Amino acid sequence: MTHTNKHACGLSARAIDTSEFAAIYETCECLFTYDNGGSRTFVLTDSNGVDFLAIQDGADGNVVIVELADAHESAHHYAREVLNRVF
Repeated sequence: MTHTNKHACGLSARAIDTSEFAAIYETCECLFTYDNGGSRTFVLTDSNGVDFLAIQDGADGNVVIVELADAHESAHHYAREVLNRVF
C-alpha cells in the first residue's frame, strides 16, 4: 500500500493497510467508534494521551489515519470536517 501524508488545517492523513491498523489498534485506547455503513470511524488515543482518528473503508478494510499537528488539540474538534473531506 502506498503511504501518503497530506497536510490541511493542521491535520496529517496517511493511508495504512489492515495489518498496520491492527497493530496500532492493539496499542491504543478506543474512545469512540462510529459505524456509518460503508466505513467505520474510530477515535483513538495513544499511550501519550494524543487523540487521532482512524477511518476504515468497509470494502477493503484499509484505513486512513488522521492526526493533528498540535498534540494538545482534540481529534473530536476536527472529526466532522475530516469525514466531510474524506468521503
